[in-house]
Amino acid sequence: MLAVRAGDDGLAREALRRKGEHDHQLGEFAKQADLQKQAVDKLKDQLRTLNDKIEEAKRKKNILIARQKRAEAQRAIQETMRGLSDTSAFDTFERMAQRVDQIEAEAEASGELGGELTGDTLQQKFKALESGGVGSDMALAELKAKMGLGPMPEVRGALPGQSTGSASAEGADQKGK
Repeated sequence: MLAVRAGDDGLAREALRRKGEHDHQLGEFAKQADLQKQAVDKLKDQLRTLNDKIEEAKRKKNILIARQKRAEAQRAIQETMRGLSDTSAFDTFERMAQRVDQIEAEAEASGELGGELTGDTLQQKFKALESGGVGSDMALAELKAKMGLGPMPEVRGALPGQSTGSASAEGADQKGK
């Protein structure tokens, strides 16, 4: 418009020709932009589809792992059951009880041997005499005397720590009740 006002028609024609070229390029660029947008949308859809397939593969993998663990557990149970079917559970418990009895007997024997090897057998015999049947026999005789079933026992040389006479009878009376 400026060239037409100035009276330069040649310049106006050249400007109109360039404007036409630019309009044509604008149309081409718009087509390219539309095609690029369609390609990007298609790639996004393919990416979503790929992500969905990856997630599905992960789920399948987890399911397969769970199935594998379940199968391994079942196999272990079957192997255990197969091993138990050869001998009953009661046989197993009996073997375990025998083993415990053997260990207890070995421990007791070891303790007895240890006591004999230390030379304390004399001291052990005196302890057995002090705590053994003498006191209980005396208490039984006193109880029988109290009930009128026998004579009152006489205390002969009581060991230190043992009481005499009626105190023992009273103690026996308390034990009997």
